[in-house]
Amino acid sequence: MNPMKKRARASAPAKVILFGEHFVVYNKPAILASIDKRVYVDAIVRNDDKVTVKSNMGFAGAFNKDDLEKMKKKKFVSLVQPVLAAASDAMQEFDASIGLDLGIRTEFPYAVGLGSSAAISIATIAAVSSLFGKLSKQRICNMSLDAERIVHNNPSGADSAVCTFGGLMLFDRSEGARSINSNIDMQLIVVDSGIKRVTGKIVSSVKKLRESNAELFDGLSNMSSNITAQALKAIKSKDYVELGALMTLNHSLLRRLGVSRNVLDKLVDIALKNGALGAKMTGAGGGGCIIALVTASSKNKVLREMKKYDAFVSRVERRGVVVEN
Repeated sequence: MNPMKKRARASAPAKVILFGEHFVVYNKPAILASIDKRVYVDAIVRNDDKVTVKSNMGFAGAFNKDDLEKMKKKKFVSLVQPVLAAASDAMQEFDASIGLDLGIRTEFPYAVGLGSSAAISIATIAAVSSLFGKLSKQRICNMSLDAERIVHNNPSGADSAVCTFGGLMLFDRSEGARSINSNIDMQLIVVDSGIKRVTGKIVSSVKKLRESNAELFDGLSNMSSNITAQALKAIKSKDYVELGALMTLNHSLLRRLGVSRNVLDKLVDIALKNGALGAKMTGAGGGGCIIALVTASSKNKVLREMKKYDAFVSRVERRGVVVEN
């Protein structure tokens, strides 16, 4: 199939995991939110069969058709791989094979637990597919999982769901993603510890703990489910104080799981000492980000104390993936 237009742009939001990370892989519930920082992908049709990639995320390159398939099978080394996989799959969906210039720009840090690989894959599928026609959000979400497997080995699907559909979401593997009907207005400060990490490695370490100490893991897993259930009630009732307390409790649980580290614990403590209602690491851990639930009166104080780090205020966004043109 030939493209119907020469260029397209799509974007998808970053995400944070509010509750339930790691245990969601083992069919426990998690609560996620998409936030108002986005990644943008421009797809421009070329006159040859090359696919070029440029980004503000430290990866770039020029590739031919054979490279697209080879990169899918290689061990993960760069975010260019899910980009190429997503572009290739989007073209195959329309029985097409063309050259493309892909330009990627993110508003948020990557490899820090904010869903960069999911957002990039989703925005790439949406941009490339819109050159030929229209895919449903559900189809985009499903397709993005193949690209996510390159990065995360065994993704839960939670990141893909929330970055595609947006908003607040309750997710578990058996029920899938369910939108949380609440107009709660959370002010979150996201703080990047500056330490990059590979999610797949940390997920594998948790798997080893589960295999070596099932009793400990099951106890922590049940605690996580209980915290998530209480958090869902707090979100629906807009109980910010309770929500903050549960976030902090969830961080303590993740410390016991062994996926936090000193710098994350330090950032959580700074946030709490400066008026945050609650704080926790978000995502796989081992580095990456923490999130702090703040009030209008504590926001600036927490930000001031985090001035040595890349920190920003965010709110829940509810658009999900968007084709811009």
